[in-house]
Amino acid sequence: MNYLGHAAVASWRSQDRAFVLGAMLPDFATMIGARPPATTHAELESGMQFHYRTDEVFHRSAAFVELTGAAFDWLLTRGVERGRARAIAHVGVELLLDVDLSRAEPVRRAYVAALHGGAAHDLGRHLSWGVPEGPLGFEDLRSRLLARGVTADEPTPEVTSQRLRRALAARPRLALDDAAELVTRDWVSLARPHVATRASELARELAERLGC
Repeated sequence: MNYLGHAAVASWRSQDRAFVLGAMLPDFATMIGARPPATTHAELESGMQFHYRTDEVFHRSAAFVELTGAAFDWLLTRGVERGRARAIAHVGVELLLDVDLSRAEPVRRAYVAALHGGAAHDLGRHLSWGVPEGPLGFEDLRSRLLARGVTADEPTPEVTSQRLRRALAARPRLALDDAAELVTRDWVSLARPHVATRASELARELAERLGC
């Protein structure tokens, strides 16, 4: 599950901005090439622990396993290398699910409030990134995500495939070339309706197993 999905699920448990921010921090750390930050702030720490529990439940859910399995098989038949196909299937399904998980207005409000709260003079002062570039990397990411915002609009297959390409770009064995991006775009177009039909089922399972 990606940071936006984590914000959504966390907001089902609590609208507290520190908790929601904490639930996104492990993903933010990966995005800036750092380890998850240390903190003595109770709600930030609770949110990070909720992130790990959410991932554990999410990755074992029947809907996610079935959707990624179908995506992997489809990509293989179109000539995508196994490791790259597995990565596209995993991250791609997560990106598509984010669309459905973040549609509700309370989720979007909680996400934006958490990002605002992460400022260095606010909740950000409770984060210890362990490396000098950590705070600057986090602030740059936070600013970019705030500028992008979040809406209920459906991203195009082109946008989703570009996001996948960016997400995998730092890993040479998984990075997409132009041909793989085109195949990915076709998969997004075909997979989107199937993911949408399973989103409610997956959300119910997550809420039940996480006690939201």
